[in-house]
Amino acid sequence: MMRKYLSFGILIVLAVFGLIFGLEKLKNKSPTPQAPAPASVIPSQTSPAVENPSSSTQNTESPQGQIVEVIADFKARITKKTFGQYITPQNSPVQPERFTGYHTGVDVEYQDIATDVSVYTIADGRIVLSETASGYGGVFMMEFSFDGQTYAALYGHIRPSSLPKTGTEYKKGQQIAVLGTGYSKETDNERRHLHFGILKGSSTNIKGYVSTQSQLSPWIDPLSLY
Repeated sequence: MMRKYLSFGILIVLAVFGLIFGLEKLKNKSPTPQAPAPASVIPSQTSPAVENPSSSTQNTESPQGQIVEVIADFKARITKKTFGQYITPQNSPVQPERFTGYHTGVDVEYQDIATDVSVYTIADGRIVLSETASGYGGVFMMEFSFDGQTYAALYGHIRPSSLPKTGTEYKKGQQIAVLGTGYSKETDNERRHLHFGILKGSSTNIKGYVSTQSQLSPWIDPLSLY
């Protein structure tokens, strides 16, 4: 009888172990959580192509696209003498004044700058005059084309040692010379500034002032090109 109970107990133990073993095996067969698959590569989105303007739109190039400023802060530094302004020793914004007449260009002021101040070509062009002259010190003129018209640009009060050679061709925006030292022979004793004028057509006229308004007709306001 004792043997019978012992055998029955052994069977129970074996059954329990079998059940535990089966559960463990079943657990091991459960699918292991997988790392998420890498996201598919999404092609980068490109901006839609810009449509061509309609044929009725005028395709014009702005003046800024054709010419460049001839000196740093060109517009902001025109603070004393403007184009066509009538100057006398009595009314001049610059004292003392030795000139009288209608101003043929604009004066770009640089008395507050101690280092060299470069001047640049306004457009592709060729030097048609380069010399020293009374009232300027160093002065040169460059012929260029803009909007189908030929012009001559006048640069005055240039350091003579930096003057370009006559006949030299330049691309727009190239450094071409530097301003002369104020109140020295380089500027014919004028303050440090750039006198910049523009004439219509080919010319070597370097007048800074004219006596009558009608004599201004070959000249244009440089700001009108910007």
